[in-house]
Formats: sequence, C-alpha cells, structure tokens
Amino acid sequence: MTYALSSVVTLAVAGTLFAAPAAATVGSASLATMRNCNLVSAAQLCDGTGPGQQIAARVYGGGVGVGGQTKLVQPGNNRAWSEVRFDGSLDLPEIRAYTLASGNVRMNINSFAFQSYTWNGSAPGLFSLTGSLHIVNSSTSPAEGSLPNGARYTQYVGIWDPSVIAGLSTPQQLFDVLFYRRCSSGVLGVGNVGGTLAGGEATFTTTTSACSPGSLFLNPGQQVLVVAGLQLPVNRGGFADSSATFITRLGDDLSVDEKAALTTSLASAVSQGAFVAGVPEPASWAMLIAGFGLVGAAARRRRSVVNA
Repeated sequence: MTYALSSVVTLAVAGTLFAAPAAATVGSASLATMRNCNLVSAAQLCDGTGPGQQIAARVYGGGVGVGGQTKLVQPGNNRAWSEVRFDGSLDLPEIRAYTLASGNVRMNINSFAFQSYTWNGSAPGLFSLTGSLHIVNSSTSPAEGSLPNGARYTQYVGIWDPSVIAGLSTPQQLFDVLFYRRCSSGVLGVGNVGGTLAGGEATFTTTTSACSPGSLFLNPGQQVLVVAGLQLPVNRGGFADSSATFITRLGDDLSVDEKAALTTSLASAVSQGAFVAGVPEPASWAMLIAGFGLVGAAARRRRSVVNA
C-alpha cells in the first residue's frame, strides 16, 4: 500500500541519478524457519549448511503497507516470532522477536522494517541512524552459536533510496531481494553487527556509515527509506528473547543541534497519513509477551533440571 505525496525528487548517489517515487512508503518483510538437526551429533554444528539441514518449515510475513506479527509454531514447542511496529520519536521502526528451539532443531526469525522519510529542511542536513538491541538468551556455547543451546544475532540499520523497492510488494519478494542489503546501488548508509551470543542479558548497538562521500546529507525535498533488521537463530535447546526490543533512533554520532533539526524537519510516511496494517492493540501485545515469558521460563527450568 502506498500513499501519494505532491512531488517527485531526484537525488544523486555516487554519480548515479535515482528518481524517488512520489509516494510515502511503509512496510516490512519477515521469514521464520525451522531446520532439522537430526543428522548431527551434539559436538557438530547445525548451521543450515550440512546434509539434512534444509528448511523443514517456513512462514513469510509482512508486505508493503504491512507491519504486525510473523510467527512459526511447530510441535514440541519450537517457536520463531517477530513483530514490527513504528512507534516513538519520528515513528522510527521497532522490531521485537523471540526464538525457541526446544527440540533437536534450529529455529530462526529474520525480520526487517522500512519507512520513507522526507527532508523538509531549507538546507542540506546530516542524517544517520543507530540501532539498539536489548536481548536475553540461553547460549551455553559462546564460541559457536550453532552448537546445542547456542544463539546468534545480527542487527542492521540502513538508509536507502526509495527506488530499491520499486516493483516489490509481497513479503517474499521484499525479503529475497532486500534483506540486509549492503552498500550497493541505491544504498546510502549501512550499520551491521552480529555474532554468537554469550548467554544472559546484553545490549548491542550499531550506527550507519556513509556508503559514499556525502551520501548521508539530505537535500531539501529528498526522500529516503529508513530500514531496520534483526536475525535470531537458536540451536537445539536454545532461546533468544529480544521482545524488550530492537529500536532505532537518530544516530549517536549526530550533534544535539543536528538531531533537533531532524526532529523538526524530517517527516515520516506515518506522519503523512500512511496506514500500517497488522499492528496489534497494546492489550494484545501485552498478552503475547506474557505468553512468551512463560515459555522462556519453562525452558530455563528444564535446562536447570537437566544440568542438575
């Protein structure tokens, strides 16, 4: 779903001209998967590349004009779930996610959200994003998240030219073409960090870096896409809980004055009237999180009994 604006703008990125569509755009794409680990021993990796580790179950979610939830629930209490919202300051994307591999499987959630923003300032303005992930996880294999009870994460923030989503609308199209897009044609800035989780509670941040000199300066009337992404694979008994949120905010590398200018003159698609389908009411969200909290607590109790 797109929403008409009043003009078409053209911007130059690394010597190439892009015609930004005269539309405010918002949406998401997610893929939840389960892979079998039955053919590997506890000492071997189950990372999706070995024999018999192909995807056994998958669910796509999202689309242009769609946020909300994507979830895969399999027998044996194996779960992968995410939710996309556009809340807080400037309607910047939030992603909440949870994965639990109770059986001899590898569960994974891959999710990203995007929204267009128009720079209404009278002069060029510097723009960057920071993503902050708060997570609790079960990993007892901090050297390698693809071993039993292992957990990994990757988080992503990006600033793109809106032309990169032209012709894409379904969640599978968006995911297959755009997930974690690196510096390339139409990508202005990227921040990306990830690795094996060490167990317990942790917070990680990443900030966009310019893909080419000057690419993160917004010109008056310019439209860009803000993108946030999160990936949480867990392995054979593991869980990863970021329901306490992966949030995006104005870049930590910006000055107070630069942030103030962006807050005043940067207009989101949502603020321009774009509607996002599929976002649950707060009461529904609270009930869902409570349910996942019970699942995580049960998993921790089971692991404690086994260890004892």
